[in-house]
Amino acid sequence: MATSNINFVVQRHAVIWLLLAQLVALAPQLGILPVWIVLVWSFVAFWYWRIVTAAWSFPRGWIKTCLSLSTIAGVYFSFTSLFSLEAMVSILVLAVSLKLLELKTPRDHWLILMLSYFIVACGLLFSQQIGALILALLQIAVLLMAQQALQRREAKTVPMLRMVGVMALQSLPLMLMLFVIFPRIGPLWTMPLPSAQGTTGMSDSLEFGDIAKLSQSGALAFRVRFNGPMPATEELYWRGLVLDDFDGRRWTRSSWSLWSNKMPSPVVTEPTLDYTVTLEPGSHKWLYALPLATVRRDDVYYSKQHLWLVGRPLTGRLQYSASSSFNSGLADEDAAARKNLSLGRSANPRAQALAAQWEQRWPEPKDRVTAAIAYFRQTPFTYTLTPPLLGENNVDEFLFDSRQGFCEHFAGSFVYLMRAAGVPARIVVGYQGGEFNERDGYLLVNQSDAHAWAEVYIQGQGWQRVDPTATVAPNRIRLGAEGSLRGQEGYLGESPLSLRKYDWAKRLRYFVDNMNYAWARWVLNFDSSTQNDFLLRVLGDINPQRLMLVIMMAGGIPLALAAFFSLRLPRRAGEDLAARYYLASCAALARKGVKRRAGETPEDFAQRVESEEPCWGVWLREQTRLFSLCSYLPENSSAYVENLKSLKRAQRPQSWLGRGNTETGNTSK
Repeated sequence: MATSNINFVVQRHAVIWLLLAQLVALAPQLGILPVWIVLVWSFVAFWYWRIVTAAWSFPRGWIKTCLSLSTIAGVYFSFTSLFSLEAMVSILVLAVSLKLLELKTPRDHWLILMLSYFIVACGLLFSQQIGALILALLQIAVLLMAQQALQRREAKTVPMLRMVGVMALQSLPLMLMLFVIFPRIGPLWTMPLPSAQGTTGMSDSLEFGDIAKLSQSGALAFRVRFNGPMPATEELYWRGLVLDDFDGRRWTRSSWSLWSNKMPSPVVTEPTLDYTVTLEPGSHKWLYALPLATVRRDDVYYSKQHLWLVGRPLTGRLQYSASSSFNSGLADEDAAARKNLSLGRSANPRAQALAAQWEQRWPEPKDRVTAAIAYFRQTPFTYTLTPPLLGENNVDEFLFDSRQGFCEHFAGSFVYLMRAAGVPARIVVGYQGGEFNERDGYLLVNQSDAHAWAEVYIQGQGWQRVDPTATVAPNRIRLGAEGSLRGQEGYLGESPLSLRKYDWAKRLRYFVDNMNYAWARWVLNFDSSTQNDFLLRVLGDINPQRLMLVIMMAGGIPLALAAFFSLRLPRRAGEDLAARYYLASCAALARKGVKRRAGETPEDFAQRVESEEPCWGVWLREQTRLFSLCSYLPENSSAYVENLKSLKRAQRPQSWLGRGNTETGNTSK
C-alpha cells in the first residue's frame, strides 16, 4: 500500500525484500561497526515501514539534517577519525540507512540496492577467507531477489531463486575470463587498512608480559610450505626483528639500526632449505625467515642486523619464497656489535653484581655465556603464562625473587646479564615452531607461537643464538607452544568448554584451514607475476591475437549461447498462442493416425478420441481443457501464463503414451 508521500506504488513484498536485503548486507559488519549504528538502521527501517502502511509521513528537512549530523558526530567519537576504513564504512552504512527516509521514486529504490552491493564489497576488505566469500555470495543472492521483487507482482521465492541461479551460470564464464586475463592493477590510492590499526601480532618493542598476552590469541600469523622434508621443531626459529635498545623497562629498536644501510643478500651455503611463506593480511614492515635466509622479492631489502625489511609497509596478504641454511653464521663488525652493551637507565644492582663476578672469573666471553646458561639451568625457574607483576628493578626481581616468567622474561634477563658481563647481546623476536597440517603438508604458525630469544656476539664467530627458554622449559622448543602450553591457565584464552582439546575439532580446523590456504594460494595470490606465468604456459606467447582468441572462447561463445537460448523472437500482433499450441497438438496426433475432422469442435474431437483411441484420450482431454481455459482468461493473469506453459509443454502425445497404455492396456498405432 502506498501513501500520498510516495510517488510510485510500493508493493509491500518489495519493501520487505528491500529491508531484508539491507539487513543481510549489514549483519556481517557487526564485528566492525558500533552497535548504535544497527539501532539507527532499525529505527529508520521501522519509520519507513510505518510510512508504507500509511501511518506516518516522511520527516521534515530539518529532522533529516539533524539525523545526518548526529550520526556523523557519532562516527567521529566512535573511531576518533572520519578517515579510517572502519569510519568510512560506517558512514556508508548510515547513508544507505537514512536514504530510506527519502525513498519516494523507483530510482531511490534502485539506488539503495546498488549501494548495498558496495556494503557487501566493503566486507571483503576486512576478510578474504573463503567463508567470507560464501557469505558475500549469499548476500548478493538476497540483493538480486530484492531487485526482482521490485518488478514482480508476486514475490515467490522459488522462481526468484531460479532466476538468480540462471544469472549466476550466465555470468560465470565472463567472471573466469576476466579473472584470468584482466591485468592486475595496483591500488589507485592508499588508505589505512583495518589490519594496520589493530593488533596484528608481533610488535617492534617488547616488555615483560607482552608475548604472554599473545599466547591468548589463536589467530594465524603465517603458513609455510617446505620444498622437501620439514626440519625438526627445535630448528624452527622464525627470525623477525632485533631489539637492541633498553630503557630499563622496554626493549626497542635502536635509532642507529633504524637507519642502517642495506646489505647485499647473503650467500646461502649448502645444505639449503627452500620454502614458501604466506603471511596473513596485515601491515607488514618486516618478513619472517629461518636464519640465514635469502628472500626472493624485489620490494624488500637485507639489513645489517640480518633482517629482511621493507621500505614501505606492505599491506594485505604477502607471499614470498626463501632459502635458508642452518650452518651459516650471522657475521658483524666488532664496532657495531659493541653498541649492544648498553644497560640504559636501569639499576638492577644484584644482576650487575652477578655479571661482574662472571666477567672477573672468566676472561673469555664464551665462558661467561656458558656460566649464564648454567645459572638458568640450575636455578628453579618456573615457565608460566601468568607471572607476577614486577617493579622498577624488574630484572633483579625476576632473577632472584619471583623466578616465574615467560620467554620474554628469560630472554630479556639473559641479555641484560650478558651486557653487564661485557658480552654484546640483543633480543630477537619472532615465532618458534608451528603446527603441522598433515592434510596438505604445510606448517601453520599462530600468534600463540610468538617467541623471544637472545643472540650473543662472539669475536670470530659472529652472532650466536642462545635461547634460555630451551634451558628452563625444553618442551616448549621440542614440542612447540601447542604441545607444551595446552592446559596452562591463559593459553589461547581457553575456557572449560573449549573444543581445542578434542581431536575431531582439531581435524575439522585443519580441514577448514586447508580450504582457506588453497583459496589464498590459487585465487588471492594470483598477482601479475602469477598471471603472466599462467598465460605463458597456456598460450606459449602473450600477444593481442592470442588474447583475443581466449576472450572469444572463454567469454564470447558462452555469452552468445546464453543469448541464443534466452532471447525470443517478438510475437506477431494478434497471434493466439493457445490456439497455436492446441493445433500443434492436433497435428502431432494426426501423425499418429488420428485426424481431426473438418468443422469438429475441440470437445467433440476429444470425446471421439476417448471412445475410438482411448490410449490418447487422457492426453487430448487435458490439452482441450487447457486450451479452453486460456481462451477465456485475461492474457496478463498468472493463471493464463501457467496454463499456457502447460499447454506448450505437452504438445507431443508421447508424453502421455505410458499413462494411456497403463490405463487401457491397448497399444498405440
